[in-house]
Amino acid sequence: MEVRRVQKFGKSTLMVSLPADWVKEVGLNPGESIYLEVDEDGSLKVYPPNLKTEGSTKEMKVSLKSSSNADLVSRIIYSLYILGFDRVIIEKSDGPFNEDILRKIKDTVRSLIGLEIVSQDLSTIQIQSFLDPTKYNMSSLVTRLSNTLKQMLHYLNLGIKEASRTFLQEVLELEKEIDRLYYLSLRQLLLAQVNRSLAYMIGVKRIQIVGNRILMKAVEEAADEISEAVSDLLSLHPEDLEIMKYSWDRIDMIFDQTTVVIDHVVKVLNKEDVKLVNEVLEELRTLRRVLMTEALITEEKVEKTGSPRVIVVFKSLNLRLYNAIRRMEPIAEIAFNRSVENLKEISLE
Repeated sequence: MEVRRVQKFGKSTLMVSLPADWVKEVGLNPGESIYLEVDEDGSLKVYPPNLKTEGSTKEMKVSLKSSSNADLVSRIIYSLYILGFDRVIIEKSDGPFNEDILRKIKDTVRSLIGLEIVSQDLSTIQIQSFLDPTKYNMSSLVTRLSNTLKQMLHYLNLGIKEASRTFLQEVLELEKEIDRLYYLSLRQLLLAQVNRSLAYMIGVKRIQIVGNRILMKAVEEAADEISEAVSDLLSLHPEDLEIMKYSWDRIDMIFDQTTVVIDHVVKVLNKEDVKLVNEVLEELRTLRRVLMTEALITEEKVEKTGSPRVIVVFKSLNLRLYNAIRRMEPIAEIAFNRSVENLKEISLE
């Protein structure tokens, strides 16, 4: 650690010079602005105006054989993406790629934002990331995730109301978008953990990294629950899907309330208001109780149809929606913790 003396400049200003090696490394010029941040421990952080990315490319080589598992290859690509690798070279050491592995690699790359196959031959594929991490603010990613989740609920609602397989299929497409945003968010968080300049630019505080990861996972799991409910609905025969329409009026109310609560949960993340966040937590618990009550009422109505498959799918729908609402609770709890972390005193009436 280097020690520098604080000097007086003018009547009341204190000044300390910047290390020459650091100035040279980040390419700082006279007249440019720098960013200052007071960290949680009281230390002062100094950030350059721009991220220096030259020479920081992370590359990984993956060697495969004919016996290699395609799903494992896919998981490796996902992991390298999340860990911030910019280039992945996949080589087949005993001949050309087989159809299963080739299809899996291409599907995986298409499912990740900013990733592309830049070169390919029979036994080698080079994957490159073209992401500019400074362009993806964490707050905007949270908003996009929550908005996409609400859209899933909207199309699920329409799918039941209209007995429309097209609307239900749209839910599955939106779930893929949730996954894409989720993986991008994890990549951003891990990059921010090792690059404090980037963290500052995309609005990630060190103390909030773990909470942000839990938050992203909660939304992704809620989307999974809704997606599973849709898969069950799509398994119904068209006549059985028509039967589900008769219970739509009560389901519509639950969907509306769930959308409102999701809105409230996300909005209180940036509010330092203990009482407001507590109200949202109570909203979530109340919504779960309402869902259970409505589920019992509507199940009696559905059971009168005499279709065992519809009854099973309807119960699954209620359970999945209940679980999706439960997934929102950790987000509200994170919001509550953030609302008190910077307070000097808590005063309750």
